[in-house]
Amino acid sequence: MQRNGVISLNSTIGEGVLSFRIVRSAEARWQGTVPEGSGQITLGSGAFAGPYSLRARVEEGVHATNPEELLGAAEAGCFTMSLASLLAEAGHPAADLRTTARVTLASAGAGFNITRIELTTVGDVPGIDNAIFTDLAQQAKDCTVARALAGTEITLEAGLADGLPSEFPATTRPQRIEDSGKWRPYP
Repeated sequence: MQRNGVISLNSTIGEGVLSFRIVRSAEARWQGTVPEGSGQITLGSGAFAGPYSLRARVEEGVHATNPEELLGAAEAGCFTMSLASLLAEAGHPAADLRTTARVTLASAGAGFNITRIELTTVGDVPGIDNAIFTDLAQQAKDCTVARALAGTEITLEAGLADGLPSEFPATTRPQRIEDSGKWRPYP
């Protein structure tokens, strides 16, 4: 347990169940007006520090992050860890899991809402069929971050890597073509 307030781990065992609480932190700073200014986001772990801005929210190609991108990363990371755990519990540890989260920010009345997160995951999981993989992926959708985002629709497309065409590059984000069962990279 660290006592500096960044991480707090309290564990107790009651009736055979381990319970704990973890507190993580992040900091956001901003300078200037929203349209012209920018800021810095820093994770408490020190794993990431970088710029963010309104331009990064609404324009492509801006080398800065935004809250929606960070939320997508949190959801993709949480979901993928949950899926890895479920696969290992089922006796099929993953060799590789890749998940992409596409976050939609849409106008809603006088403001904006995050209305949808589309998860796409591809797994290289020896000894498992697509039906079991897809079932476990559906279960993994109920990860901790998804529960925190209960008001946001989260969709999922899941498939095994051996179902992907051989020319499918590892760095592209997969997208299922509706009703065809085939995969193609996002445009």
